[in-house]
Amino acid sequence: MGIADRLRAVQDRIAQAARAAGRDPATIQLVAVSKTVEAAAIAELLAAGHTVCGESRPQALRDKARALAGRPVRWHFIGPLQTNKIKYVYPIVELIHSVDRPELLDALRQWARKTGRRCPCLLEVHISDEPTKQGFAPDEVLSVIAGLRNDPDLDVRGLMGMAPFVSEEAPVRSAFRRLAELFRASRDLEGPAYHAQELSMGMTDDYPIAIEEGATIVRIGRALFGDHP
Repeated sequence: MGIADRLRAVQDRIAQAARAAGRDPATIQLVAVSKTVEAAAIAELLAAGHTVCGESRPQALRDKARALAGRPVRWHFIGPLQTNKIKYVYPIVELIHSVDRPELLDALRQWARKTGRRCPCLLEVHISDEPTKQGFAPDEVLSVIAGLRNDPDLDVRGLMGMAPFVSEEAPVRSAFRRLAELFRASRDLEGPAYHAQELSMGMTDDYPIAIEEGATIVRIGRALFGDHP
């Protein structure tokens, strides 16, 4: 199955999950996670009509953006981000999903002052029990939002999270539900620097559950590009 066929299959499954949850499929954005593939595969995806891609490594994002210069790619950054690597990300992306600590917020403020552009971002919330995952604690993220909502140098658009990598549905659904509850609660904290617009959750193995629980963005890689070393 080629990338165009895989794209149609994923789009169909997103639509099915949305309709099953009583939602409009048009309210869910697909981010094609291209971190495992070369620029040629992304070009094939673009030819099939999909333009939103997500990268998790700063230098790879820079290199692929250069390779695809002039193509209609809309880049998102979805991986861990060190403050000294922001220079590879900030000028390119339209959304950073993975703001996971106060130090990164401080660095984004500095870049906004330096460039005159506030880069839209999401706060990553640690909703699983896996120590390898990053993010603000669920019991602190609303306080973080309350503290930044009037910040002139930030543009935070919502929340992101990753469910645990388990085969059972219950803990996955529970994690997504918890994040969705925080997202809804955050609407009461909206201000110039915070708008509860996007809830980024769900990947290849669990995105239908995420959609049922309220995701507005799903991040899909393997289902589009297959398994790559």
